[in-house]
Amino acid sequence: MGATLKQIAEETGLSVSTVSRVTTGKGYVSDEARRLVEEAVQRLSYSRRPPMPQIRQGGEELVMILVGGIRSSVASQIVEYLVAELIRRQKRPFVAVSCFSTEMERSYLQFAADNHFFGVLAMSLTETPETLAMLANYNCPLVLLERYLPSLDCDCLRADYYRIGFQCAEHLIQNGHQNIGFIGGSLESTITQDKRTGFEDCMRANGLELRPEWIIHAKRLIYKNAVAIANQLLALRELPTALVTSNDVSVGILNELMSRGVRVPEDISICNCEDSVMATHCQVPLTSMSVDFKSMACGAVKMLCKRRRQPSAPRSLLIYNPQLIERSSVLRLSTARQQTHPM
Repeated sequence: MGATLKQIAEETGLSVSTVSRVTTGKGYVSDEARRLVEEAVQRLSYSRRPPMPQIRQGGEELVMILVGGIRSSVASQIVEYLVAELIRRQKRPFVAVSCFSTEMERSYLQFAADNHFFGVLAMSLTETPETLAMLANYNCPLVLLERYLPSLDCDCLRADYYRIGFQCAEHLIQNGHQNIGFIGGSLESTITQDKRTGFEDCMRANGLELRPEWIIHAKRLIYKNAVAIANQLLALRELPTALVTSNDVSVGILNELMSRGVRVPEDISICNCEDSVMATHCQVPLTSMSVDFKSMACGAVKMLCKRRRQPSAPRSLLIYNPQLIERSSVLRLSTARQQTHPM
């Protein structure tokens, strides 16, 4: 496998953005910087990517939907809502899937700016020094959706994920659970950080112990990663009586546990942070936190249009409150029932 831009930057002592300007041929760099990068490219066997094609006309009506991946049913649903609203407003949707690569995120953002897009709706954007430096003087309207960067002053719409994590734990506690686990996504995700903080604050507020072995993180909360999480849970000496989980991995965990003889909710209850069609129609319908993603998508497009009309207007932040939808995956414990399950 060839070198990455980050490795070339480390080799030369230059920034990733400077290395990118040399390898793409876009932007000014000094002769010395160019020499250092070209030598490192040869030495480290870096494979240059072909440049993205330029859009000859009509770019001003294009809106980029930047998303990390579309295997999540929640993400794909939001993309569909965005596409429908953009078409309703006579804009041309351009869906860009970054595969959660920070380099690809910046490449797509540059592509939108170079081709004078109407704007960018970003559902996936990672806070790195290179990305923040790029966005400091970014000349294309940008709205963050279900994502935020603490260091970036930007228009943003998102659910209250702290409240979601708190209320999931609270609902389980109200149903008699004390030994509760947490399944979250990447620790780099601000959404995961907010959910976990809300969960932990609720547990502490109720005087309950946070067991490190019952807190598990997966890189992505997609269905296929549920097997590894179930394996990790079943390897424990004690199972929690309940889990706060997220997204499609919740359905996968439920199915995997039940296939191995662990009953939901009799042996373990599950409260899901994001509602979806999958959560509604799985073996045991999941109690979930629901957010009006359709309204959020419409609001994001409206916010982008406003930013286009008023480039200097104050930045907007809209936070959407969740609603608990009770289904069949949470068991109300009697006071006589033990709170742990020996394995």
